[in-house]
Amino acid sequence: MPGPFDALEKEAESLENQSKDEFGRKNFVMAISLLEEAKDLYTKLGFQGKIGMINQRIARLKNLVKFEKQDTMVQTKSEQDFQKRVQKVITEKERYQEKQEKVQKSLSPGMKQKLEKITLLKDKAEKEEKLNKYSRVLGRYEYILELYKSIPSEMMDTRKEIYEIEKKISFIRTKV
Repeated sequence: MPGPFDALEKEAESLENQSKDEFGRKNFVMAISLLEEAKDLYTKLGFQGKIGMINQRIARLKNLVKFEKQDTMVQTKSEQDFQKRVQKVITEKERYQEKQEKVQKSLSPGMKQKLEKITLLKDKAEKEEKLNKYSRVLGRYEYILELYKSIPSEMMDTRKEIYEIEKKISFIRTKV
């Protein structure tokens, strides 16, 4: 015949099982809470061996929670560092664009027209490249290269752009 202590023992075991389920769901705080309740019941029953085992589990879960918090803080710090780097790159890009705009404003109307033409040709070439019309793309990039080379170096430094276009041309020649 079951006694009153059997019900307490079953309830404590049920709490332990619920704790395992919560652990499986990575809900560690709830798992600790359930183990604390089970520990209280085992204390009433006088099961010292079970109490010791539950204390060890609780300690491991608390360490796990502490480790998880530290990991989250490290992750947050690395995310902040990444955002700072991204912001720095964006700021640098904006500064470069502002510099380019200043240079364009100081250029003669003919030079502005040439740079606008280059931008337009680049856009068309990129669209046609996506459509695999490589012979037309090659012609456009060669024309862009001629336009860049016709810009005097004292007016604007186009070495980087020329290098990029030459790289594009050699890449597209492999496709044609």
